[in-house]
Amino acid sequence: MTYREKLQMDYPGIVKKGEEIKECIGYYEFANGAECIQDCEKCWDREIPGTEDKEMTKADLVGGMICESREGNQYIWLDGKLNLIYVYYSEETGPDLRNEDGIKEHDIVKVYAKGGSDRKYLIWERKEPKAMTLEDIERELGYPVKIVSAEGKEA
Repeated sequence: MTYREKLQMDYPGIVKKGEEIKECIGYYEFANGAECIQDCEKCWDREIPGTEDKEMTKADLVGGMICESREGNQYIWLDGKLNLIYVYYSEETGPDLRNEDGIKEHDIVKVYAKGGSDRKYLIWERKEPKAMTLEDIERELGYPVKIVSAEGKEA
């Protein structure tokens, strides 16, 4: 996730897509002390460290991180276990942050870290396939699509 995407997520409407940002990244607490490189556009388009497109694993979790399950429940990662605020969460989480018993609703789909002023910020989100029809794809792309095989033959 870039700092620009984070700004748009935390402050919807503050900057329109494609619009230049002329404000220093350092003014926002989610930047967490990011170094100013004296070029606002390049600065805002940098990846936030730790949010690169990669699969997060159990080994990446650090005490105090907040994990959100597919069903929307939030847990805090403490002492190598997921914990509700007042209740120990007994289900096991595999190394890939999926529920070991195969209960998809209990898979971890988001991980947050704590920032300044007791706020949390998203550091990872599970990328899952989106079901789309050919019409949906064409609408998203803005032009017609022809489906072909890997060899280039029409499907």
